[in-house]
Amino acid sequence: MQPSALEGIRILDFSHVYQGPVGTQLLADYGADVIKVERPGSGDWSRRWGPFVKGVSLPFANLNRNKRSIAIDMKAETGKEIILELVKSADVLVHNFRVGVMEKLGLDYDTLSAINPQLVYASSSGWGDSGPYVERNRGGHDMMARAEAGLFVRPGEGKAPIPGGISADYPSGLMLMQAILIALLHRERYGQGQRVTTDLLSVAFHSHAWDGAAQLNSDKIDEPARVGGTEAAINKAFITADGYIEISPVFSDNALRDISTALGLEDLSQRPEFSTESLQIENRDALNDLLARRFLEDTTDNWMTQLEAEGVLCARVNTFLEAAADPQIAANHMVVSLQDEAAGELRVLGNPIRLHSTPPTERKPAPQLGEQSADILAELGYSTEKIEALFQQSIIA
Repeated sequence: MQPSALEGIRILDFSHVYQGPVGTQLLADYGADVIKVERPGSGDWSRRWGPFVKGVSLPFANLNRNKRSIAIDMKAETGKEIILELVKSADVLVHNFRVGVMEKLGLDYDTLSAINPQLVYASSSGWGDSGPYVERNRGGHDMMARAEAGLFVRPGEGKAPIPGGISADYPSGLMLMQAILIALLHRERYGQGQRVTTDLLSVAFHSHAWDGAAQLNSDKIDEPARVGGTEAAINKAFITADGYIEISPVFSDNALRDISTALGLEDLSQRPEFSTESLQIENRDALNDLLARRFLEDTTDNWMTQLEAEGVLCARVNTFLEAAADPQIAANHMVVSLQDEAAGELRVLGNPIRLHSTPPTERKPAPQLGEQSADILAELGYSTEKIEALFQQSIIA
């Protein structure tokens, strides 16, 4: 067997909860030695948040497999010395603390890069590296970032906006992972480490990548978009006899014709009130009422069979558990089982990245707090007596 793609890469992971751990977990699946540096007694906050199976936090279990845990009192001078020793052999350091936290601990980039010039020092914050929110030392959070970045949906006049999209923590973790890999490639070519950063606000704002340029340049647009008239007119989902169906009226010169005839209706695009995309948008309430009444007359599966036969793109609207039971999810290996010492068998999410020559592996479950503390110190050359003394002094746990 070939070695794992990232075998030999050591990552010191100070990140906690979501946006850091999701990225380092994907890297750990590909063989990186991810050493999770945690606080004695409590560790990563998500260890305490649950829900739990026999004391094991399921979010923590899902985001921290294939990692090793060392619990260190980072405020103690001896604890800091251990971290500096770890830095000497590390390829990457990751954290998602608020700006200024690592500086107060003496673990900032300038200090650590002097010890290890090849270190890739990666961090993700709430708001960025500088600017008014950073200067205010403003706390950051997923919902706050989505709100500030324009990702709350306005459902109608007089109704308060509601959060849209997925948690900004998830794509922020993915962006941080990409930044790490780009920096490692640069280091491979030029021998230099560097600092890399991202933040919740920037990533949430960047998710407007499709429509953002049009909004920023709305006063200069001199020709409307050539796609989307029927797509804008027709509701995204409809109730069927046994569930819900999503409709994507795209990639057709007459999507309304295709949909209505597949449903066994007349070609609605021949009606005067629906004969153009502009009229379909203008009369969308009447159009969607016709379609909604028809969709109620049969099941989602039957409608999908008819619609797909006519080239209409459509999908079931699933709950998460329905998606987890989908045969395509199974074919993509997106639900895997791990054997946890305390909780027994746990089903967790698989890795969405597939390298076909060096596939990801789910080797071991998320570590208990400090589970590998002694092993990691032994690798650094600490004697058994010294390690025992550090335990006794509560420097490590």
